Amino acid sequence: MQVELHAHRIISTSKLSMIFKTFVFLPFLVLGVLSADSSLKDEVDALEHFKNSITDDPIAALLDWNADSIHHCNWTGIQCDGISQRVVSISLQQTQLKGQISPFLGNLSSLQVLDLSYNSLTGNIPSHLGYCTQLITLSLYTNSLSGPIPLELGNLRNLQILDLGNNSLSGIIPESLCNITSMLELSLDDNKLNGSIPDRIGDLINLQQLGAYNNLLQGSIPISVGNLKELLALDFSQNQLTGIIPREIGNFSNLQVLQLFENSLSGKIPPEIGDCTNLSALNLYSNKLVGSIPPELGNLMGLQVLRLYKNQLNSTIPNSLFKLQSLMVLQLSGNNLTGNVSSDISSLKSLQSLTLHQNSLTGEIPASITRLVNLTYLTISLNSITGVIPSSIGSLHNLRNLSLSNNLLEGSIPSSITNCTNIRRIDIANNRMTGELPQGLQKLSNLTYLVVSNNRMLGRIPDDLFNCSGLVVLDIAFNNFSGLLKPSIGKLYNLQILQIHGNSFSGSLPGEIGSLSNLILLNLGQNQFSGAIPVEFSNISYLQSLLLGNNNLEGKIPEEIFELKQLTELYLMNNNFVGSVLDSVSKLEMLSLLDVSGNRFNGSIPESMRKLKKLILIDLSHNTLTGSISGSMIAGMKNLQIYLNFSNNFLTGNIPTELGKLEMVEAIDISNNNLSGGIPVTLQSCINMKSLDLSGNQLSGSIPQEIFPPLDQLTSINFSKNQLDGDIPESMANLVDLTSVDLSHNKMKGLIPESFGNILVLKHLDLSFNQLEGRVPDTGIFRNTSAVALQGNPSLCLTNNTKLCASSNKSNHSLSNKTLLILSILGSLVIFF
Repeated sequence: MQVELHAHRIISTSKLSMIFKTFVFLPFLVLGVLSADSSLKDEVDALEHFKNSITDDPIAALLDWNADSIHHCNWTGIQCDGISQRVVSISLQQTQLKGQISPFLGNLSSLQVLDLSYNSLTGNIPSHLGYCTQLITLSLYTNSLSGPIPLELGNLRNLQILDLGNNSLSGIIPESLCNITSMLELSLDDNKLNGSIPDRIGDLINLQQLGAYNNLLQGSIPISVGNLKELLALDFSQNQLTGIIPREIGNFSNLQVLQLFENSLSGKIPPEIGDCTNLSALNLYSNKLVGSIPPELGNLMGLQVLRLYKNQLNSTIPNSLFKLQSLMVLQLSGNNLTGNVSSDISSLKSLQSLTLHQNSLTGEIPASITRLVNLTYLTISLNSITGVIPSSIGSLHNLRNLSLSNNLLEGSIPSSITNCTNIRRIDIANNRMTGELPQGLQKLSNLTYLVVSNNRMLGRIPDDLFNCSGLVVLDIAFNNFSGLLKPSIGKLYNLQILQIHGNSFSGSLPGEIGSLSNLILLNLGQNQFSGAIPVEFSNISYLQSLLLGNNNLEGKIPEEIFELKQLTELYLMNNNFVGSVLDSVSKLEMLSLLDVSGNRFNGSIPESMRKLKKLILIDLSHNTLTGSISGSMIAGMKNLQIYLNFSNNFLTGNIPTELGKLEMVEAIDISNNNLSGGIPVTLQSCINMKSLDLSGNQLSGSIPQEIFPPLDQLTSINFSKNQLDGDIPESMANLVDLTSVDLSHNKMKGLIPESFGNILVLKHLDLSFNQLEGRVPDTGIFRNTSAVALQGNPSLCLTNNTKLCASSNKSNHSLSNKTLLILSILGSLVIFF
């Protein structure tokens, strides 16, 4: 360029001079032109290499990148210097490009801006970009780039903006980046970066924005960060940072946003944060911070957002916070805060969100809280709040979410709540509320969630509640509501969860429930409903949980119910249902919980139930089922985890060895049937079992000693009322968690193992009515006569004198009549209680 300007000035002189100059300088002119052309050709080549590295260009952003038809400075996304025609900017953001970033871009020595953000580029960031030393802006935000951040980027001493966020970059943050002291913005968020924050981060003294959130960074926040006095925003949230928050953060007089949430930071909140007087957002939630909320936070007069929830803070709420007139969000939940909610809270006129749940707050809800007319979100649940809900709650016209559950609130729901016409969610569960549901609920047209369960409320469901057609969740369980469930329940067509169990509703079940096609959970249990299950229930095709237990329902289960293929829970227990339904139940292959106990179901347990492979609980007890237990059916239920209960039926045959395949089950109860044969050794495979009840059958043979060493989690064993014989296995006493053992009413022989006295947690031992003999141990549980039942074993001897026991056995082979009488009475009392 200098040669060309210089030649232009010479053209204005004499012709002779021009000719002379032409001959003298022509070689240099040619060399300069050739050099410039060569340099520009290198830049065009670099751009063409970039285009060739793109594998997909769905919107044809690079269509005009053709050197044969258009000058490269006119290509889409390219800007050149007006004089040298060198590329100074490549801006191709949001062009949906796929492929990789060509390393040849490193040849663009004049490049100042490279913006490839919001694309789908993959591969590594080429280290050759470190040669683009004139770069001011490098933005690769929102791609799918991987690999490490190149060390060579530290050579970009003119860089002001480096944005590599929202990729899949890994490795550490290179310390070389701390050489770029001109940097104003450094964004490394939403990657997979690990290691620690470089100690030299404080060298970036001009930095205004520093973000590295949502990575895997560890270690502490360097103290040198306090040197970044120009910072406007600092975000290290969603990492694995530990240690304390440096008090040097108080140096950030310009700081507007401080985000350190979702780490493992500990220690106290430094009061020096109160010196960051320009803060508008302070988010320290989900850490391990302890101590008090610093009163100095009350100096942050411009603060709009304060989130300290999910820490271990244990102070009262400082009154200084109530001076923050600009505060819109105050979230202090999930701590150990104590004391009352001050009536001064009404000073926060701008407040929109107040969350105080899951603390140890006491006292009443101040009536002044209803003066916060901008409040949209109010949750004080999971505290020890007493008193009543303020009668003026209806003044909160903008309220959308009200959660007061799990407190000690009393009184009735104020009728003024129907003035909160924007409310969507009301949760007052688990209190001591009384009275009826208020009239006028139909005004709450935006209501989607109404939960008042576990209170002391009574009366009938008001008819106007059924006009709240937006309701998705209605839960009034465990109160004293009564009356009929009216057909107008069918108007709540958006309902997904309906829970009214644990009340005193009566009458028949309305078929209109079948029109609630969005229901996924229907719990009508523990009421006084009578009659049959309406066939219309089969229309609820998305239903996952049908819970009708503990009512007075009767008749046969409509066959159509078993077409509800999404059912995972079916509870019909303790009604008066009849018929043989288990073949039909086998159609419900998604079932995980099945309880039909306490009815009058008959027939056998069909082998087809092996299809219920997702069952984790099955209870068929207290019916009139007959036949044997199919081994293949049991084998199909190998995912059982909670319990299997076939007790109190009329089942016959042997206990299937396949029970041993239930390796995850915690309890098996097949008591009070007519089962025969021996106890299968395969039970030793049920290694998670805590309770085993085989009592009240006709089992014979000895107790296999092999089953006990593996069953080390057993807490309860009941083999009583069978025909078992042989010795009590010594290995049974190795079960250190046993609390109850009942082997009574069998034909057990031999000695009582001394080691039973070593089971420290054993509370009940019943060995009565067997044929045991010898000396009764005098250690452990045997010292508590009320915990041991031994009557009905005439050859047992209670004294610890072996010779006396032997003499006594020779003379009469029995306990003294007085001792037997005492043991019999004590044992009977234990069994009775």
